[in-house]
Amino acid sequence: MRVVIPLIALAALVALAQPGRTAPVAPHGLVVAAPTIELVRQRCGAGMKREKAWRDKNGAWHGKCVPKR
Repeated sequence: MRVVIPLIALAALVALAQPGRTAPVAPHGLVVAAPTIELVRQRCGAGMKREKAWRDKNGAWHGKCVPKR
């Protein structure tokens, strides 16, 4: 038991010393962008809209999806 405690302390010191030598998560020249958000109208998709649109009491859209003009 006397040997185990110093070994655990030594392992903790080694673990704390490691982050300074690790590689960066992403290279400096690489730009990580957020995913693009595509706006849609009435849950039809890009470039579409509902013809004679209406919503029921649960919030679901009804009506045929047609292209915007």
